Formats: sequence, structure tokens, C-alpha cells
Amino acid sequence: MLTAQALPASPASSTEKPGKPDTAPEKDPNGLILTASSRLRFEGVAGRPRPGSATAEDAVLLRTGIAVEYGPGPLAIGAEMIDSRGYALARTTQISNSEVNAVELPQAYLKLRLDDLLGRGRHMTLDAGRFLINLGSGRLVATDEYGNTVNGFTGIRSDLEPDRQTVLTLFYVLPQQKLPDDPTRVRRNAVVMDRETFDRVLIGGHVRRKALIAGSTLEITYLRLAEHDAPGFATADRRLHTLDGRLSRESKAGKLDGDAEVAYQFGDASASTEASARHADVSATLVHAAAGYTWATPIQPRLGLFYDYASGNGRDARTIRRFDSLYGSRRDDFGPSGTYGAISRENMSAPGVRFEAKPGKRVEALADYRAIWLASRYDRFFGVTDATGRSGRFAGQQVEGRIRYWLIPDHLRLESNAAVLFKGPFLRDAPAALARDQATVRFLEINLQATF
Repeated sequence: MLTAQALPASPASSTEKPGKPDTAPEKDPNGLILTASSRLRFEGVAGRPRPGSATAEDAVLLRTGIAVEYGPGPLAIGAEMIDSRGYALARTTQISNSEVNAVELPQAYLKLRLDDLLGRGRHMTLDAGRFLINLGSGRLVATDEYGNTVNGFTGIRSDLEPDRQTVLTLFYVLPQQKLPDDPTRVRRNAVVMDRETFDRVLIGGHVRRKALIAGSTLEITYLRLAEHDAPGFATADRRLHTLDGRLSRESKAGKLDGDAEVAYQFGDASASTEASARHADVSATLVHAAAGYTWATPIQPRLGLFYDYASGNGRDARTIRRFDSLYGSRRDDFGPSGTYGAISRENMSAPGVRFEAKPGKRVEALADYRAIWLASRYDRFFGVTDATGRSGRFAGQQVEGRIRYWLIPDHLRLESNAAVLFKGPFLRDAPAALARDQATVRFLEINLQATF
């Protein structure tokens, strides 16, 4: 069966690695899917260098979601409500509407399943309305399991499965603009319904071919984002084309796994959302490469190496070279977001090593280390910029990890994420950096999630 767009209720059925269909909830015999969950998170950070934000901050985040889909026959109707709130937020918080979005309806859709319409064993679905999108690795378009909010889209989507090994996805959508966008109202958890507008349009195509050489999967993606300013809607006037190719092999006990992804982005955009911002051509690159091995033992230890690169702006203002990750997820590659959010898919070159294990049915553990250089010494990292380039390219070293314990399997999970960023010369010496007297950025978070 075609599973590319089952109901991705978040957080009730969101996935750790966006795009994996095997985590979607199953229907009951009457064609009903009903999921609900709530997650309470406390997090604290200290030593943060980002200008315009406090160097230390504590926050409490609460995300509650309920989703339903009903469709005993070829036609299904579904909807989802997510309430994402923040508490104990300071005036200089780093938290924005990317983490706080009270009482929202990111999904409200009709789905038509057309099995065997194009031939025996061929499946097709058509979605219309509001829905979530997960593409491939999730580095460009995804529902972020770790984040406190989701990226919603309004429009049409089609998934076609011409055979058991191939899925083609096409869509024309309007990205939902998270509201409110005023920092004061965000801190107050004000309820303002998100909106979509034809002033920002995302068009895309994604093809996935499984069971290639040694069980690998090939994915090719094209995305076109076009936006322009409108009354009350300031944009960077991005007109971006993104071409992406990925070859991957999932981790399995006793086997090597791998993930190689390359994206090239071109078009034109403004340097910021300011009306006076310069307009320039865009030429940017993203690279991800990883390989690992999982031992066939009871705790399933996996050791892997990885490398991430995303281009950044140089001194030449005539071309924008900073990669734009669009609507991608970053937790699985780069560590916690929220009040920490040190690394994103822009201006970085970072190799590292990761260890994962499952000591028991209820326990999962992850830890990784990476060294971080800037792709361009003249562009920003962690919100810090040194336009002179004199602070160098070495940003520092990050150690981060996560541990999960299911108090009640499949229903109640305790989780903790932690990270330490040892500052390099760039974050210690850049004139714009805050907390330069502190050698590290320290982050600790603990959350409890109930799923029904």
C-alpha cells in the first residue's frame, strides 16, 4: 500500500526521522485513526553568544495535539489541532513563533485513494486542504519531531506508486505563516490563526526508488519557492530553485549503513526582509555524508562517522551563497533546537562521530561529537558575524546526546537532551559575540510525553 502520506499527527505520531512511513498509526476496522498526545519540556541554556538574546535562559514548553482521520472507503477526511505554548519566557528570549503557536489547525484535508486505477498493484492518493509534508531525509521539508511546532502547508498533493519500489510525490502548496509574529504576543501565547497566501508558493517533486544496489534507496527532489512582499507580510523576496539527490541505506544489525545527500540552490533573493535590502543572485550548496555499522548484539550498538557542509556568504555581496534549508528539520543531524539551536544548515563544515544503542526495549541512547568550522569566515554562525573575517573559521566543538526511557511502552516516555559547545576562536573573539568570558555554551533539557 502507498504510505507516503498517512496521517502524520504531531506529536502523537510524528517520526524521529521524517519521511519514514512505518511509524504512522494504523486504522481500526471502521477506517478511523485517532491520536492524541501531550509533551511538557523544561530546558535551560547558559553561555549563549547570540546577539539580541539573553546569554542564559530557562523555558517551559508545552505541546498538545489531537488528530483524527476517517475514511472507510477511497475518500477520507482528516484534521489536526496542535497547541504549542511557552512559559517563563524572558523579554530577550530566543524562543519565537517557531516554538510557540497556540491553538492551531495545521491539518484539515480531504484524501482520495485510487488503488489499482492505473493498473493492478499501482496506487495513487490525492490530498487537498491543509496538511503536513515529509520528504526523504527531512533536511529540506519535514515535520520536526523535536520542535514545539510543525510546518503546515495548504494546497494539493499527489502520491503515485507505479510499482512496489517507486513513489513519486508532486505538490503545489502555500506554506502556512505562523502567527502571531510579534515577540510580545508570542510570549503571551496569543491565539492568532496561521494564514496562507499566494505571496509565498512552494512547488515540488520527489521521487524515491527503493531496492537498488545492496538495498540502497535513491531519492531525487526538486523544489521551487517563490515569494514577494505584501501589506503586513515582509519577505526576503526569495525565488529559489533547489535540486537535491540522495542515496541511502538504513541501519540494520550486522550491516553497514550510509547516507549521502547533495543539494544545489540557485535563483535570486534579498539579503534580508528589509525593503532596502540588496537583491542578488543565489548560488549555494549543501552536502551530507554518513556511514555506520550496527553490531548484532542485544544492545544494538551503532558507530558512525558523518560530515555536514552548507555554504555561507563571502565578501562578495553580488552573490548570496548562504544555503537556505527552507522547511527542513535539524534535530537528527545537529542537536537540540529551542533555546539552544547552535547549528543550522548554513555556513558550516563539520565532521563528527556518533554512537547509538538500545540497552533494552524501553531505553534508547545517542551521543555524538563534532568539530565545527565556518564555510565562510565572513558569514554568521550561531547568530554571530565578524564581517572582517579576523576571528577565523573555527567555531568550536559540540558534544551532545539524548536518552529515552519508556515508563509505559508506547504511551509514556521520559527523555533528556543535553549539549555542550566548546567555543572556538570565532565565538570567543568575534566583536558581536556575547558571553565571550564563558568558554562553553551549556544546554540541558528534560521532557515527558504522553501518547494516547
